[in-house]
Amino acid sequence: LKTSFAFAFIEGVLVKAVKEGFWVLLDEINLASHETLESLSGLLEGGSLVLTERGDIEPIKRHPDFRLLAC
Repeated sequence: LKTSFAFAFIEGVLVKAVKEGFWVLLDEINLASHETLESLSGLLEGGSLVLTERGDIEPIKRHPDFRLLAC
């Protein structure tokens, strides 16, 4: 239909970095919302990331070379 919208979840830079072992710099993290910080806590504590926005229940395991730097 011409008037309907289609949405798709697209994995971003953070997910790619977790999977492939890149470094990520989160600048001015103190300005992030509580919800954003809460979603990052699982990655920092347990070493995995679950994309609940996409409906996943399987965690994405963190690559051993992944690093998260926050300023």
